[in-house]
Amino acid sequence: MNIRLCPYKGGARGAYTLTFDDGCYRESTLFTIDLFKEIYEKTGVKIKATSFQTVNFLHEGLISMWQDAIKEGWYDIGGHSLDHCICFNSETPRQLLENDARLTYERLKALYPDEELITYATPGGGSDKEGRATLKDYYMAVRNGNDALNIPKEIDWLDVCTFTATLDKENEDYKRHIDSVIENGGWSVQVNHWITEKQEDKFHAQKKSTFVFECEYLARLALENKIWIASFNDAVKYIMKYEGASLDASEDGDIVTISLKSTLPRLKDVSLSIEIDSDEPFVVLGQDEKELCGKQILEITDTLRVKKVRK
Repeated sequence: MNIRLCPYKGGARGAYTLTFDDGCYRESTLFTIDLFKEIYEKTGVKIKATSFQTVNFLHEGLISMWQDAIKEGWYDIGGHSLDHCICFNSETPRQLLENDARLTYERLKALYPDEELITYATPGGGSDKEGRATLKDYYMAVRNGNDALNIPKEIDWLDVCTFTATLDKENEDYKRHIDSVIENGGWSVQVNHWITEKQEDKFHAQKKSTFVFECEYLARLALENKIWIASFNDAVKYIMKYEGASLDASEDGDIVTISLKSTLPRLKDVSLSIEIDSDEPFVVLGQDEKELCGKQILEITDTLRVKKVRK
């Protein structure tokens, strides 16, 4: 019986995250939610994205929309500063950095009290290592830039790399990029602002046609278990726990006890996927106890007990 931890949920070969900055583009957001709902109804694949929100850009109507989107599971939330004017670098006074990090967290938490606010996106890419370090007192991970693929075990959590969506990209550009995520076993984090039908050059805006293609292509690959479509927050928790986790298996007769050890107690409730490859049939005790054999993907938070079936 061979047992291994999977770097991505469900044993997928790569992970893909959609993020949208600012939180103030109502029409675009409603379009994405309608598309996510349509894909879910057709395929059963639920796409969940992350909105990095600029606190002072929000108003009552937007907040109500986001509360509904969160409740329905289409989005979760991260911080994106108070007013988008701050640069998280060594040239900005430390007190200003600390105030913005803290107040952004506190005010978003007041708007979305049930949300776990663990991530932040630096405004305008204006940051350096020293400036981003201020954010670690409030957030677990910072999306920053650098236009590269993230590989588990190699991620700098204060400088998570991105892939930028723009109007000049076509379907084939997104397909090529998604395929490379799977080929390289990586995690791609897409930066976007809004989805549009207009053709003028917009900063980090994506055409509706390419966004529809991208989401439908991702859903197809998710059905084939090739890619995990994860929100930024969900991916951070999973990959971070995977980085600090190890498995231990002990046998007592026909019973195999599989224990997950983690160096991150804050993530104790986050489940990881494990692959069990067994030539002998077995059942997972305490679950439906359905007989299994061959390669199987199971979820574990702390301990699983497996019983070998003797024929």
